[in-house]
Parts: sequence; C-alpha cells; structure tokens
Amino acid sequence: MEYHSWIYTKEQQVRTIPFWLFELRRYNTVPRQYNRKQLSDHLLQKLKAKHPGIELLSHDRLQCTLQILHKFDITTEDICSYINNVHVFTMNPITMDNYGEILKECGFITIHPGHIIKYHTLVRNRTIARIKKEGLVREDSNLEELIFSHFKDWPSCHKRLEYFPDLTTCILTIRMSVLQKYLTWRLSVTPEDFNKYCRNYLPLKHKPMSDIQESLDIALNDIKFDVSSIKRNGFIISSDPVNTKLIVENVHTVAGYDIREAIKIEPAILKNNYNALLQIRDILEEYRIPLEAQRRCLKVYCMRPDTVKDRLDELRNLKEYQILKTNPRVLSMVVHKRKMMNRLEKMQAAKKQCYSLNHLVSSSKVFNNYISNFGNKVCGRDLAILITSSLVVNKNLAEHELVKQVHAHLKRHKFWLHCALNVIDENIQYLKNSFNDDVILDNCLLLLYPLAEVEQYINIFQQKRAGRETGNSDTKLDSNYNNLVLAQLSDSQILSLVLYEIEKKYHFSGDGIWARQDGVRVDSINV
Repeated sequence: MEYHSWIYTKEQQVRTIPFWLFELRRYNTVPRQYNRKQLSDHLLQKLKAKHPGIELLSHDRLQCTLQILHKFDITTEDICSYINNVHVFTMNPITMDNYGEILKECGFITIHPGHIIKYHTLVRNRTIARIKKEGLVREDSNLEELIFSHFKDWPSCHKRLEYFPDLTTCILTIRMSVLQKYLTWRLSVTPEDFNKYCRNYLPLKHKPMSDIQESLDIALNDIKFDVSSIKRNGFIISSDPVNTKLIVENVHTVAGYDIREAIKIEPAILKNNYNALLQIRDILEEYRIPLEAQRRCLKVYCMRPDTVKDRLDELRNLKEYQILKTNPRVLSMVVHKRKMMNRLEKMQAAKKQCYSLNHLVSSSKVFNNYISNFGNKVCGRDLAILITSSLVVNKNLAEHELVKQVHAHLKRHKFWLHCALNVIDENIQYLKNSFNDDVILDNCLLLLYPLAEVEQYINIFQQKRAGRETGNSDTKLDSNYNNLVLAQLSDSQILSLVLYEIEKKYHFSGDGIWARQDGVRVDSINV
C-alpha cells in the first residue's frame, strides 16, 4: 500500500499497535536477561505512558509510516532503539514525509527519526553554523546553492545568491528566500503576495521544493490553470502533487464536468482526498441530487464525505429543505447548514414567514437587512424556481427561460414577494390532484393565495360544473353566473374564476394574499 493513498478513518482505528513492532532483537540499552516477552511488555508500558494515543493506531497506519521512513534509510530497529523515536508513529504521514524530504534537500548526511521529530527546531532555531558543527551537513556545503540546484527549470541567469552568513542564518530563512525568487520568476509573484501565501497557507513554508515545482507543472500544463488563477488561489502552490495526480487519474468527472474543468471552477477541490471525491459523488447520486444542483455548488466536493451524508440525512427531515430541494442551489444548504439553521431560528423569533434560500445562505449584510426591515419578502427568483421545478410542463423552453417567464407573470401582482414559499408549495400539491401542470402554470398567480380560500372556491366551481348543488356552503356566487354554461368550463377557466372570486372580496387590491396569515390582516402598501 502506498502512503499517499492511505485514508485514516475511524473504522481503521480498531486494532491496537501490533506486538511485532516490539518483538525485535535486544538492544544494548535493555538488560540481556530480558526475554522477548519481557522486552515487549517493558517497552509497551513505557510507550503507553509517553504516547497514550499510540494504542489507537491501525496496522495500516504503522505500515504506512514505516514505508516512508524506509525512504530515508531509517529502519524499524533505528526507531525502537530510543523510546522517544516512536513519536514518529503519531505524526501525520504526509507531514513526516515532507519534513524528511526537506532535510534531504538541505543536504543532511544522515536522517534519523529524531531529526524528523525535531524538524522545526532544526530549521527555525538552529543556525547553519551549528548544524554544520554537529555534523548534520557537510562543512563545505553552501545551503543556498544547494537549494537553487533543485530547480532544474530555472535558468541560472535568474538565480541570484544572497550569501547569507552561516553564523546568523537558519534553514527556513534561506529556503523562503529562494522560494520567493522562484515564484517571482515563474509566476510574477509580488513580495506582498508571497507574504500572504506564507501567512494564509502554512504548509507552503514546509513543502519540499520538488513538490512545489511538480504542483505548478501539473496546475499549468495538465489542469491548464492560468497564472492569475494560481496567484489568486495560493494553496495551489502548496498542494500535494501526488494527491492531485490521483484525483486526475481516478476521478474523471464530478457534477458532469471533466475533473480538470471542475477544479478550475472550484480550485479548493485540490484540498480534498481523491477517494473522498468519489465517495461524495456516490452520496449525491444516492440522494438523487441532480447534476445541475451539483454544478451550482461545487464546494460540496471540498467537504468530508461523512459530513455531506450526515447533513443530507438531517436536512431531508426539515420542512424548509423539502420545499427548497428542487432549487438548483439546494446544496448550499448542505455547505452552509450551521449558518442556515441559526438563521431559521432568528427568522422564527422575528416571526418572518417569507423565508427563501437566498435569505438562508446569503451574506450577513443581506440577512441582517432582511431581519431588521419591516414586513415579509421572499426572493422572487426562488419563488419562480419553486413553481417551475415543481411542475412538469411540455414547453419548448429552456429551464432558465421558463423561470424568467413565470417571474414576469408573477410580477403582475404587486404583493407577489410577500407570499411564503410553503403557501406556494401547499397550493401546488393540492392543485396537482385535479389539474394538469400546464393549467396550473398558466394560472400561477393563484398559487400566491391561502390554500383555504383556493380550495373553497375550487370545490364550488367543480360541483357546479358537474351539475351538483354546493350544499350548505356559506360562500354564494352572484347571479351573473346564471348566464354561464358552467358545465362547459375548462380547467383553466375554473382557476381563473377562482382567482377572480378571491380578489373580488378585496376590491381587486391584491390584498387577498394577506388573508388568514396568523390571523393578521395587513393594509395595502406600495411595493
């Protein structure tokens, strides 16, 4: 198993550290009268006391660590000869590999486990002179020239030595100086840009130069990022080239996009593990999240698979999610779940009924304005999307054109933005029982009104069309309907008459949508 493809999950934390690690030949530091079992118990108790978490390590994790250490000629015996060396097993494998590669690039003659464990002390706090005195690197070596030599694609004429004094300079200072010059040459990075990268993307300071070169080669030549995109997303420079290769080779498409195109749209995908991307794709397919919704929110592929699944499980029992699940931006509810739930509580406390997806996931400024302003208003586009996505219509129109058409139709009502989405959804579900989707869409203004009013008049007109008496209903139609042949009314005409009857009571002011909302009647206002 290769270390870069290893994923440390809770399921893998089930086996304790194997005794084969301790069943080694005796060392000079252990009395010879100890037999193998005594040696194992003796070391194991000391290890448990010093590194309590070591018992949780899986067999695969240990194998992964050993494979990396063998790259630097560190044997299992080297590790177990000194109990503090066992700390390497608790380190992140990729981090440990990076530290070893950096020490190798800096010319360390021999790399011991202790060097990797004390990496930060060696590169930050020790001067070059002291490192040479301790025999870790050659006395006659020039660290700056050595680091320059690792950049094969960098013309010598652009390499300018600073001649740092060994007595006052540490490894990190020289590495950062060379790296800044390289990025300036290759990407035209400014000093301000470089300082921002070092501040915001901490792995950059402790990334091997070979990895940085390879990451840039893949980004520019394979994924085809332009230089400005890389400069805007500095984490691309410090991304793991092995993981990037695995993503490109194994994850061919996400959200219907070629993986390279998806990465260009959402570069943060590179921060995720390739196997996690495959799992997320399967989860979204399992929950029947359409490709269009995935394309609108590629950030979901930057999350942990377990988090995506858990949030989808929780959200599908939420009535707001049920209403908004057909919205192309529905995955933003998954990405911003905590913020969304917090905002729902604030809206309920403020007695705001007209929520929309835009309010739930928008910027704090937009949401705070909504909460502090008087009255209820929904996002018009979310309202139009709910209607068009809930109705299957046979129209020769693209989806976005249909949304625009419904949007324009709804705007004819001056209070259309003051209708809660749940009212729209309830009306749609009720009307679909008796009317086809085309008819409902043609009379979509009726969806803005309270269900009780809509249901009452529909029952009256349907009974009259069938030639039945309306019974003891308190609602009576005026005598003008005596001149109509009610039996010949079409479905579309019935819905039009229902709308007419509802608004007639309010003198066609548009106030009908306010009726029966928590028992509150709101006077006409100008919108």
